[in-house]
Amino acid sequence: MTTYQKVRFQVANDLQDLVISVLIELGADGVEQGDNTLTIYEDQANEGFQKRIQTYQVGLQLLVDQGLSLNPEPVLNEPLTSKAYANEWKNYYHATRVTSRFTVVPAWEDYKKEQEQEKLVVMDPDQAFGTGTHPTTSLMLQALEVVVRGGEQTIDVGTGSGVLAVAAKHLGVGDVLATDIDALSVQTAKNNLSLNPVGKDVSVIVSDLMQDVPTDFVEKGVDLVLANILADVIEPLIPQVRQVLKPGGQFLVSGIYDDVSDGIETALVAHGFTILQKMQSGTWHAFICQLKEELE
Repeated sequence: MTTYQKVRFQVANDLQDLVISVLIELGADGVEQGDNTLTIYEDQANEGFQKRIQTYQVGLQLLVDQGLSLNPEPVLNEPLTSKAYANEWKNYYHATRVTSRFTVVPAWEDYKKEQEQEKLVVMDPDQAFGTGTHPTTSLMLQALEVVVRGGEQTIDVGTGSGVLAVAAKHLGVGDVLATDIDALSVQTAKNNLSLNPVGKDVSVIVSDLMQDVPTDFVEKGVDLVLANILADVIEPLIPQVRQVLKPGGQFLVSGIYDDVSDGIETALVAHGFTILQKMQSGTWHAFICQLKEELE
């Protein structure tokens, strides 16, 4: 039976956005938010999980050294069976109205629409990042509502649970290719797409960013690229997006926190993108970008 390590830190609610961004940059796949607490679940089958926990503590200590008031030592650090993990996850994760249109619904919850125009995105995230409720994902859902007009050929880079691919199909985009570097995330995304009838024709592949995107996508070009990923891989992704996006096409990108937003904006502009809209939720940022029709 798979065993997880449940690691909980005491973090004030007003500091949680910042601390979550640090923990994810340090390797956490996801962070569960509670009242003045943050919890990480580490799969003990993944080699080096104890070292990752130590890395989280070092990262939090650096924040303390910079003047933040928090405890870098876990207040809880204990093993958890996969059955107990599943039950805890289900107790924590409930249907959430994320935007005016989208409600993210756990697969195990019987939820009825409250309004006719409400779009349900059914998710069983398993170990993949992307419940739809994290600020980076909700920013992307809002951005999709802004830009989608219908029929866009789309690539969802780092799809995780597949939440953005499902949402994009709800809004009427055309063909969607979803990628993720992690094979388990690809399988999770496929499972979630099967829970959502609109997502039945989405293709999902294992790819390091866009390196393994089929040549026909690259040659024909796409209208829309989505990326809700870690900030440290956004810059190397930008030139890859530039190669596959049609002139005038749009790039929606999130996962950007305060300290790196200026640098990513500079990189986007340097590669021929115009920033059409900047979006923010707490310390998290997202950009709606458009590739210039003619590069200088």
